[in-house]
Amino acid sequence: MDSTRQAAQAASRIGDDPPARAGRGELAVFTWKVLIVAGVAALALFVWRIADALLLIFTGVLFAILLQRLAGLVRRFTGLSQGWGLAVVLVALVVLIGGGGFLLGQSVAAQIDQLREQITNAVGQLPGPIHDQLAEQGKQWPWMSRLQSFASGIAYFIGDAIVVLFAAIYLAASPGVYRRGVVLLVPPRGHDRAREVLDVTGNALWRWLIGQMAAMAAVGVMTTAGLWALGIPAAPALGMVAGILEFVPLIGPFLAAVPAVLIAFAQSPHDALWVAGLYLVIQQVEGNLITPLLQKSVVDLPPVVTIGAIAAGGVLFGLMGMFLATPLAVVALVMVNMLYIEDKLGEERHFPDPQKE
Repeated sequence: MDSTRQAAQAASRIGDDPPARAGRGELAVFTWKVLIVAGVAALALFVWRIADALLLIFTGVLFAILLQRLAGLVRRFTGLSQGWGLAVVLVALVVLIGGGGFLLGQSVAAQIDQLREQITNAVGQLPGPIHDQLAEQGKQWPWMSRLQSFASGIAYFIGDAIVVLFAAIYLAASPGVYRRGVVLLVPPRGHDRAREVLDVTGNALWRWLIGQMAAMAAVGVMTTAGLWALGIPAAPALGMVAGILEFVPLIGPFLAAVPAVLIAFAQSPHDALWVAGLYLVIQQVEGNLITPLLQKSVVDLPPVVTIGAIAAGGVLFGLMGMFLATPLAVVALVMVNMLYIEDKLGEERHFPDPQKE
């Protein structure tokens, strides 16, 4: 019995030798590092899989900032509460968008009917063999599958728009609740810094929105004036559509030009060419002069960062990534400047400019 106890004590002393303890410590550290890497990889994969949903939520955050700031302006000038100010803003937006859409829809529907008649008459005047060949090809086109695909895309768009709308309304109605929830994700010693980062990020996004809205207003005014000078029907409604779609980088102006060119083509091909040239000139002026100057003055966003963000967003996330590339770049620059340049390097941040906050 004594020999057994002595053998156990000897084995225990061997296991407690410094080399053995060091080996166990290195193994524990290595295991912990492997678990951290695996956790980060799993988190990155999870974020990638739900990227579309996160982009929708971020879109809701942008519109919530817009609604909240507009409601604050209403409250400042009218003395209403934040809730009633938000209600006034929502009603005004519904009336503006609904009225513009109604006016534009009526004009576009009438012009499309006229355009269809012109195309039908033009096809009817073609020589017999060419007319018969076009008619035969028209019968063979898979119209039903194309209509189903188009209807499916519209349904998805409406569903996404509803998600963004309600997310924006809830965030704008109770911003403090969600702000506290984000702050609680940070250790207690970093709560004050987290609040400061959120405040600076919100101000930077608001300033970006100001610059974007100013560019949208400029495009809307220029488009309306140009179409009115060319004698195109529904010029104010088309100008409003051009201003709204200006929010979508790169492809927004081209989408805005489609109904205007169709309406102009219903009048004459010559008018359609003039309208297409008008939209091209306005887009060049906006992209190379108006937007860079506005964004530089309000938020100090470097143009190269904007171009690179749009390209990366399109490659990674498609159209939605291009739509949100610039505001995401604003958020990334705020985080890098405040959490890395200020907190880690101890240097003064350069974005956004503290004097403009």
